Amino acid sequence: MKLFAGLLMLLCAGSAAADCAAPADWARAFYSKHYSFYAGDPAKVLPLTTAEFGAYLKKEWEWTKGEVGSFDYDPWLGAQDGKIGKPVRFSVQKETSDAADVLMSYPFVLEPKRPSKPHTVHLALHKAVQGCWQLHDFVTPLGESLSQLYSAGQAQQ
Repeated sequence: MKLFAGLLMLLCAGSAAADCAAPADWARAFYSKHYSFYAGDPAKVLPLTTAEFGAYLKKEWEWTKGEVGSFDYDPWLGAQDGKIGKPVRFSVQKETSDAADVLMSYPFVLEPKRPSKPHTVHLALHKAVQGCWQLHDFVTPLGESLSQLYSAGQAQQ
């Protein structure tokens, strides 16, 4: 009976891991569905973050309640104004069994008549206990880690 239960647990764990998206696909879906993860109530994205990063988001939300907090720009853009142009590409820079660094690169468009500039965002992912990816940190095109910004801002609160 113990052997059967152990095999069942292994099969279920393997199935859960098989249902998880690849790191670049996970990052693409996160970008598409949760663009404003940094600005709103984090309840919707907490299951998609590590406990550490989720705690930063929760504290930041409690402190700001939607107002300007630890930074005053859109972290996807690294700026207050502008937009993400096309094409948007997601690639895995580094991947291990429990961590991945996904790069999102795109042309940054400040004004339609001006040339765009290449920008890159880093999404640091960790695998959760059940085997799926979670956001552990986010590095803006300016090279600023949201974990570091949040922890520095929260230390001053």
